[in-house]
Amino acid sequence: MQARRLRRAAGEDVEARIGAGRAFLPFWREETSGHFRLEEEVLLPVYARYGGDLGAEPVLLTARDHATIRGLVMELEEQVERDEVHPDLLSEIGERLDGHIRLEERRLFPLVERSLSEEQLGEIGRRVEEAG
Repeated sequence: MQARRLRRAAGEDVEARIGAGRAFLPFWREETSGHFRLEEEVLLPVYARYGGDLGAEPVLLTARDHATIRGLVMELEEQVERDEVHPDLLSEIGERLDGHIRLEERRLFPLVERSLSEEQLGEIGRRVEEAG
């Protein structure tokens, strides 16, 4: 939903784009950034702990997406502060978030689920709860 809002706002005037950027940033800080961190600090390390292939394409793409999206959001923060949010930036963040969600749902999570036992998957759940 957030990704769609950003893409839609990209086609609007500068005030609407600034508003969309301002509305997105708390969501980023409160939801998405933490979700990325849990994947980086819990999901992937547990996967690696039990012999998961960190060179597998879905893992590499996930790490790349996280870094790229974080960098784009840094740029958005600066643009919002300057009251000049560019449409291309909103479109790119929206597209990348949408693609990242599909990557996780269709490739990363199934890879982890196939690779780990129920007990090992339970460890991920426990560690996520402890971290949250």
